Parts: sequence; C-alpha cells; structure tokens
Amino acid sequence: MDTNAPEPATEEGFKDDPREAEKDHDDPLAGATTFEDLMKVVGPYGRWTIMVVFVCAVGNVPAPSSSMTYQLVGATPDHWCRVAPLLRANWTQYQITSFAIPIRSDTGRLDGCVMRDYNYEAAAALSYEGAMANASLLLASNDTLACPSRSFNYSQHPDTFVTEWDLVCDRRHLYASSQAAVYAGGFFGGLLSSHILDITGRRSALVVACFINIVLSFVLALAPNITVYIILKAIIEMIQITYYIAGIVLAMEICAPSQRNYMGALYLLPWSFGCMLMPLVAYLVRPWRWLTAVYAALFFITLIYIWLPESPRWLIHHGRHSEALRVLRWAARVNRRTLPSDERLLATMQTIMRRERRRAPDGSPTTTTTTSFLRRGSRYLFAVLLTPGLRLKALVMFYIWAVAGASYFGLSHNARILSANVYLHTFLAGLVEVPAVFLLWPAITYLGRRKTLAFLLIVCSVSMTFMTLSMVTRLAVSNFVKLLLSLIGKMTMTASYHLAWVYTLELFSTSNRARVVGEASILCRLSTVSVPYINDLLGEVLPWAPGVLCSLAALVGAGLVVLLPETTNSKITQRDDCRHDHQDDYPLQEALNSKAVA
Repeated sequence: MDTNAPEPATEEGFKDDPREAEKDHDDPLAGATTFEDLMKVVGPYGRWTIMVVFVCAVGNVPAPSSSMTYQLVGATPDHWCRVAPLLRANWTQYQITSFAIPIRSDTGRLDGCVMRDYNYEAAAALSYEGAMANASLLLASNDTLACPSRSFNYSQHPDTFVTEWDLVCDRRHLYASSQAAVYAGGFFGGLLSSHILDITGRRSALVVACFINIVLSFVLALAPNITVYIILKAIIEMIQITYYIAGIVLAMEICAPSQRNYMGALYLLPWSFGCMLMPLVAYLVRPWRWLTAVYAALFFITLIYIWLPESPRWLIHHGRHSEALRVLRWAARVNRRTLPSDERLLATMQTIMRRERRRAPDGSPTTTTTTSFLRRGSRYLFAVLLTPGLRLKALVMFYIWAVAGASYFGLSHNARILSANVYLHTFLAGLVEVPAVFLLWPAITYLGRRKTLAFLLIVCSVSMTFMTLSMVTRLAVSNFVKLLLSLIGKMTMTASYHLAWVYTLELFSTSNRARVVGEASILCRLSTVSVPYINDLLGEVLPWAPGVLCSLAALVGAGLVVLLPETTNSKITQRDDCRHDHQDDYPLQEALNSKAVA
C-alpha cells in the first residue's frame, strides 16, 4: 500500500453493523487503514470490550470519597461561644445560648461566632432567671465579643475534623481550603496526566496510581492537623484524577462509534452509585478518622485494574505492535473470532501507524526527556490553541468543562445553603445522577451531542433562576421546592459533565485526546477551586449568590455549544485533520505534534 499517496479530505466511517466484518472472506483486512477497521475484525461488539469497560468503570465506585465527602467527614454542627463562667455555674445549653448568644437577623439562627458583652462572672453568681431579669444591669456594652472558644452540638455530629480543629468562624477559610485543595490537586493531576498517559501508556498509569492512592488514603486518616490534611487531600486527588482520566480514555479508545453512546454513560454510572454510598457509610460510621479509613478500604476494589490490557490503539500509535498483537489476539479469543495471520495484522498496524505519522517530519513517536521538558512543555500545552482548525473546539469545550465542573460540585455541596440534612442531601444528589446517566444515553443517540448538551445547560439555568428568585424575593417557597430545583440543576449538570467527557474524546484525535482531556480537566479543577469559597463563605453571607453564578454560566455555555460540530456515530480519529477549514495553517499543527510532549 502506498502510504505516501495523498489522503482524501474526508473519510467515511464504517457502518456500525457487525455483519460488515464478513464482507470480505478472503482478506478481512483489505483496505484497513484505521484502528476501527482493525477492531472490526477483532469484534468491536464482543464480550472483551464490555469486560474491559466494566473493569475500568468499577473503580469509580469509591472515587467520590475524595471530592464529594467533605461535608460528611467535615460536617458542621450548630455551634456557639463557650462561656466558661456559665458552664462552671452548671447552666444548661439552652440557658447559655438564650442569654449570651445573639440571633442572626438574616437567617434566624444562632450567631455562632460572637457573644453578647455581659459581665458573665456576675451573671454566673445569679441563677438563670435572675440574670435574665437583670440583663440590662449586667450588660457591659452594646457590642458583641468574638468567641474565645466554642461549644458544638455534638448530638448532630459527634466527631468531625471541623469539631476537632475548630474550623468555623475566623477559621472557616481552612475548612473551605480543605476542599479547595482537592480541586487544586485535580488541577495538577490533570496537568500531569496527559503527559503520563501518553508517555507510559493508559494501563501503567492506571495501575501505579491505584496502589499509591490506597496507601495515601489510609495515611489521611492519621493526619495530625489541618495543614497536613490539606496537603494529603491535594496529593490524593492528583493521583485519583490520573487514574480516572486513564480509565475513561482506555475505555473509550476500544469502543466502536455507536458503543460510545451507551458505554460512556455506563462507564460513569458507578460514580453515581458511589455518590449514594458515601453518605450511607458516613451515617453509620460517625468518627471522621474511622470514616476516612473505611473510605480508604473501599479502594481495594481498584486492584482489579491489574487485569486490564494496555490500549491497543496507544500501542499501535507508539510502534509497539507485538504488544498490540497480543492484546488483539486476547480480544479475539474472548470474542470467539478468528484473526488473520500475525504477519497480516502487523502489516496493517504498520499502515495505521504510518498513516498517523505521515505529517511528522521524522516519522517517529513523540517523546520527551527531562532536559527538554520545560522547553517543550508550553508548546505542548498550547498546541491545540495555536492551531486554527482546533482552537474553537478547544476553547468551547474548555469553557463547558469549567462551568460543568464548578456547577456540578457546587450543587453537590450546597446542603448548608438550603438548610438541608447533609446526609439526605448528599444521598439525593447522588441518586439524581442515575436518571441523568440513563436519560443521557437515548438523548445523545437520537438528538446528538450538541443539541443534548445545549438543552441540559438551558434547563439547569432555568431551575437555578427560579431557586434564586425564591431566595431574593423571599417568596413563601418551601425548603422542599428549593431542594427539588437544586436537584434538577444537579441532574442536568451531571449529565452535562458526563457528556463533556464523551464529547471531548470524540472531537479530538489519538495524538491530542489525552492532552485535551487533561487540559480540560485542568481548567475544570481551576474553576472548582472557587466552589468551597463561594458556597461556604459567600453563600453564608448571600445565600442566593451561588445560584446566580451557576445560572448565568450555564446560559452562556448553552449559547457556545452551537459552535461545535456534531460527532454522533462518527469514528474516533487517529489524528486531527484541519485541512477542511484551515488547510494553510495545518503545518503549524504538524510541527507542534512532532515536537510536543507525547
């Protein structure tokens, strides 16, 4: 086959019909020039694909324990100033709070950060009734005093890291930072994962990250202070986002085009089950250190990753054809398919690899060294943005990821804003992800990726608008209605977030796929760093503000989605081809791809 012949400007994908594999009995690999052609012979609809996707997905069950549980491990009970003289006088909790603690006018709840300026030694010498009758005489000033220390309502939450380290009031920013560290760790994990996945492979990154994550998750339960806790949370999330990206990239790279409609949704379903499991475990195991250890033990299920194969698409792309051949032989054996000779398969792999690298000057796989890492790093990161044919797609998807990620986590952690039970809210927030995943499958099949994503973002914006109006105008809307509107927003944003993963994997080629997913994850995590501060600090002062931000961001995203191409039932490309719109600019992409960090 003449690999130097010019390629057609467009390529027709194979029909998603298993009977296509039998059209040429003499040479099933005749005309095979893409990985999809090769997988047609192996059997893309067989048991092997389902098994690999299932193993990749099962590790998502314990994954929410890192990013979705800070309101469980760090549940915040009611609190008030600890008034030592009154405690020594054996005043009850009710007597202390009603006498010493003011009520906030905006929420009608105790102000847990200040106390009235009374002469408490004199009040303690009187009975509660006597102190209340002579309150004006005991008042030292009309000002309030900051709490010297605090008492917590341990009947609500007996042991959390908030109560152990006093993470309220002037230390509340440390509580928000414990979750911001998770998103910051995800930022660095996304930054490094694209390099790691392309250099070491999908499976290697998956297995190594799995072992490191298990060890550090147990160490987290022994954190001596909030500073160590924050650092460990950042490192753990950095590891977890690496294996999460590796898993979904591996799963999607072995799927046929039509399979991605439901495999992408089913891959993410265990995450939803994990979101429901976490509050149930937290309700049963209240001491936060024991709870953290139980969450760590759940990660032993990820040891099943050892069984996974390397992505044959990645192996072919990097010239490791003998390893790819073993994976394909294994797949064919499980699928009960007969493959052509090894020589014929290897020749086809060579054709596919040459076709991918046709525009690379040296025709070799892209590699990196330590000395060239910094020099090439910026060129690698900005490669898709420097190529006109890829720039618009990348910018729109980066924005969608940022909005979907921030809104997803923001709506998952707004129990305190809604005055809802944290265990029930977290469970329901996970429960609505199940219909979000199942409804996403038929929606993207019949409506396509673009229309579905725009619709989901609009519905989220509308639900958040109504929820915000009920807070701003102080309408007589029950907490149940506010919770329902919040859950509708969470359900649609969950579907949007999952669809963004699938859509991004389909929009870009093998050489850019892990890069773009990693960079999108970077921006997603950067936006989510602000979520705990918006919910826990801004939401404490202006409860309606988080909803306004979510509504506006989702509405803008819906408008941008129309700029993207539709990818339903299209092949995952081996390399991006920008010639249709920007033929003269494609040499820039050639140079970048040939020198970038793989």
